Amino acid sequence: MAAYHHQADTLAWLLAPDVPGVRYLALRDLLRRPADDPELCLARQAAHTDGPIATVLAQMHPAGDWVAPGPGYDPKYRATVWSLILLAHLGVSVTADARVAQACAYILEHALTPNG
Repeated sequence: MAAYHHQADTLAWLLAPDVPGVRYLALRDLLRRPADDPELCLARQAAHTDGPIATVLAQMHPAGDWVAPGPGYDPKYRATVWSLILLAHLGVSVTADARVAQACAYILEHALTPNG
């Protein structure tokens, strides 16, 4: 019975509203709420306006890149490719913020070369 109590405590902690990104991922991945679930939709929007997703998106340049124009790999861990990888891990949604689609388009336009 004690293990169940700890699981309930952990889930309650993950669903707490004070860290919107964690709440969003817990609702989406642990509770498997459907994409149109009202609580999940609110959590997704909150995650995109407050916290790491919002912080990373706020650093994006108007063209759709981070740090410097170009293919977006350097400097490592801060440039465009890395910012998009981080956003993906944070659960970013292309429907929640148009800048995500813009950044993806930027990568496709600048990172692919004729030889691969």
